Amino acid sequence: MEKLLKIAASQADQADLYYTEKSSDDISFVDGKLDGADSSLSSGLSLRVIKNERVGFAHTRNLLEPEALVSQAILSSEYGAEAKYKLPVTALPAECIGYDPAIQTFDKKQLIQSGNDVINYVKSRTNAQFNLAYWFGTSSSELRNTSGTYLSRKKSHFGVQARMIFPGTGSGLVTQHIGACVCGINYEELDEMISLYDICQNQVIPNTGKMPVIFHSQALYMLLWRINEALHPVNMLSGISPLFNREGEQIFSDKFTYWQNPLDSELVSATGFDDEGSPTRILHFFENGVFKAIPLNLFYANKLGKEATGNGFRPSIESLPGATIINSIVDPGSKSLPEMISNLDHGLIVYSLMGAHSGNILNGEYSVGVASGMLVENGKIIGRVKDCMLSGNIYDDLKNIVDIENVSHPMGGRKLPAIMLDGISVAGK
Repeated sequence: MEKLLKIAASQADQADLYYTEKSSDDISFVDGKLDGADSSLSSGLSLRVIKNERVGFAHTRNLLEPEALVSQAILSSEYGAEAKYKLPVTALPAECIGYDPAIQTFDKKQLIQSGNDVINYVKSRTNAQFNLAYWFGTSSSELRNTSGTYLSRKKSHFGVQARMIFPGTGSGLVTQHIGACVCGINYEELDEMISLYDICQNQVIPNTGKMPVIFHSQALYMLLWRINEALHPVNMLSGISPLFNREGEQIFSDKFTYWQNPLDSELVSATGFDDEGSPTRILHFFENGVFKAIPLNLFYANKLGKEATGNGFRPSIESLPGATIINSIVDPGSKSLPEMISNLDHGLIVYSLMGAHSGNILNGEYSVGVASGMLVENGKIIGRVKDCMLSGNIYDDLKNIVDIENVSHPMGGRKLPAIMLDGISVAGK
């Protein structure tokens, strides 16, 4: 990498190299039977150059001709985007945030046996189709630039997901855990799934109208997707975001706080620096409903005349760093999910949705089907809803927060609670 960087430095004004190696394994059981056990290993390198204030880019998974890679990057800079920023000088120690070395030598046979034990437990208590999946792996990366930055990190991940499928559908109940260390699903969680599955054998169609809806932590991503789109600096730069020029303004309920903590080691994206070498930071996007900040990489920080926030991440080596939120968190409230349900006279609890991409995402609109949801009457779940849709706009709905669950659950790259919103439009019978 040092040789390649020297070649790039001789032909460009600035350059950085990003190298990554990844290994992953996954095991899946479908309807109680082992369906697959796969492994993969990949590596690659990307080169970014800045020449005459234009960015060029090239990548490879087989570095046999370093001079050719540099030539490709230099050539692409002739047509590249304007780049009036300086690559950062950052000195940090090698990272072990979010890394468990035990995962690197994890025994797949042991995991298959654990999976069979879980399946036998479930099958002794229900005839539901039960699917189970495990996935785990490690990665390492290095970043060097012509400003003198050299950074490296190691990361690990482990995930497990259990799913009970409703008869004649592709949807069902899901519980999962994802983190940097080995984790599992306990039998108490499985018992809760089985009990809820039994209740869901009763199917109901809710009345059409406005009512309270609890968005389970697994379904909250649909609302956050619309927030993240509005927060993206490309939409700020073009002036089309609903949040454009509204920093400091009350946007949502004062119960709503949404932020990122890149150093939270419970989450798999934990890191002290981004893929451009900028230090990451805690950043509040909304604090008690007030719009505070947006995520910025070097490019958009320069365009908007602001300081980079350490949010420059690459989805793959084939891509330049974009402005990406990591380790996002919605702050918990004061009531447990069972308490929230028990306080609900009439409404829905939604676990999963269909068509989350529907509606004008940037403007906060949605119109989605309920894949897995339950009707609540007088504080009790009475059955699974079918033929049901939800519609609304987050800029109206998140002003009407009734309750937020008292736990934000780690879900890989984010921590989310359940949220109860009032006045959601439900289309049923």
